Formats: sequence, structure tokens, C-alpha cells
Amino acid sequence: MRITFMLSGGFAGAIRGCRIDTQALAAADRMALEALVVASGLVASFERFAAAARDRRQYDLAIERAENFVRVSCDDASLPEPARPLVTELVKRSTPQPLTFAVPEAAERPATTPPGDAWGRFVGDVVAKWDANGRDMTLVDPFAYVDPHATRWDAPAGAVVNGASIPRAFWSLIGGPFEGRFRNASVVHDVACVDRDRPWQAVHRMFHDACRCGDVGAAKAGAMYYAVYHFGPRWTVEERRTIVGGRPHVERVVRDDTPPPPTEADVRAVNAYFDTHEVPVEEVPTLVIPGGAR
Repeated sequence: MRITFMLSGGFAGAIRGCRIDTQALAAADRMALEALVVASGLVASFERFAAAARDRRQYDLAIERAENFVRVSCDDASLPEPARPLVTELVKRSTPQPLTFAVPEAAERPATTPPGDAWGRFVGDVVAKWDANGRDMTLVDPFAYVDPHATRWDAPAGAVVNGASIPRAFWSLIGGPFEGRFRNASVVHDVACVDRDRPWQAVHRMFHDACRCGDVGAAKAGAMYYAVYHFGPRWTVEERRTIVGGRPHVERVVRDDTPPPPTEADVRAVNAYFDTHEVPVEEVPTLVIPGGAR
């Protein structure tokens, strides 16, 4: 993911900005920044300014991924609330820039071939064997999901899956994590929640898209996305730098932040809401359902 950010306007009138390729960042830094991008809800380009915008700060931002480009121009007053933490972080990373500094437009991107399916594609088939404990399954063959942004989510042979990444109380809505159309999405979601090398927000969004790729309906996929986002696994990754044997050593520390499990009342409330409301997928992370989240 590449991010270009420019801050201009205000009383000083100076230009500050930054260009960031998240792949070049340390793992913990990359995950934190990508999580802010996911949480920002910036999934479509727009230009929006308040009527009286004199002396306001102006933000210009481009988020570039393999098959997705978002270009935003706005001021302090028109910046969406979910995007403020991301902009705050980008302001911190910004440095003085020359007058020639610019944020790219969509037309400046190299042409790419759009994915053949709006929800991505699966690579291979889920082939697994039950373990002796009767709860876990071990993958016999490698399996993968390539999401709409061309990001590949691998589930290698030997990986152990059990559906634990989906809150058990919500299993009643799908008949079990490995039933029918949910099977493929559950497998890659389980593996990603064990590996924890990507932001939890991105992992749960992947689960939604993989469900849709598996032909799960919009309402049911939305309900299960809500379930894993608001009640499923969460984590924070830190890098601790120490000296071991006189040499620098970096230790990756993962802290579990998973919320309390849902109740049966939570499940009923979420199911009823998605059965009676049409919810855009981008709104699921910030959606509050009475009786459906704590």
C-alpha cells in the first residue's frame, strides 16, 4: 500500500506532506498504519469543502493499492470523523515539502487489469483431515484466497483450522464454520487470525469478501462480518528492541485484545438487524446495533 499525504492552508500557508510505502515499514508500524487506513472508511474518492473554508487546513490524500485507488481532498470541517486518527498520524509523519510536491490523481496510475470477479477468487480446494481430538482439522493441500485488491491470503498445508476465529455463538446462523458456502472463508480467516501478521481489521474485512466470493448472500455476509469485527479476535503487535549478546535484537510481541464473547441476545439482535436493514459493507465497523455490541 502506498500513501501520499499533503497538508496545506491555514494561517502559515506552508506545505507539508509525506509519501509512505507500507511494505518498507517495520512490521508493527506497517500493521498500525494499515489498520488506521481500514478504520478510516476511506473507500471511495471525494472532494468536499465547507462553505466558509478560509484559513482552514486542507488535506489531500491518495491511498494506492493493487486494484484500488482512493483520492480525497477536504478541509478540517469536512473530514469524516473515522478518518481523523489516520490524518492525525499522517500529519505527525509529514515534513516541509517544496511547492512542486503533489498528490497523485487516478489518471496518473499505471493501467491495471481488474480482477475477473468483484469479490476475488479462491486458489485450490479445501482438502483436510480431522484430527484425533475431533475438533481440529489439518489441511492436506495448500489453499488460498486472492481478495479484490489482489492481496493473497494463504492457508498452507499443515495449517490447523477449527472455526475458532468466528465467535461460537454465531455458528447457529451458518450451521457451523465449515458448512457449505462459509467453508472457504472460514479456513483462510482461521489461518490469518492465528498468524496475526496483518491488522485484525483487514483480516475481518477479508472474511466478508471471501464469504461473498463463496456466494454467501449480502445480508448474511454482513451479519457475519459484524460478528467477527465486533466480537472476534483482535490483537496489537509491538516490536521490542534489545541487545542480545552485544547485538541488536528485535522481538515481535503480539498482545491479544479480543473482546468478551457475544451472548445469545447479541446474536438475535445482529441477525434481526441485518434481516431488516440494508447495510453498506463499509459501515459495518462503525455500526452500533442496540443489544448487538457492548
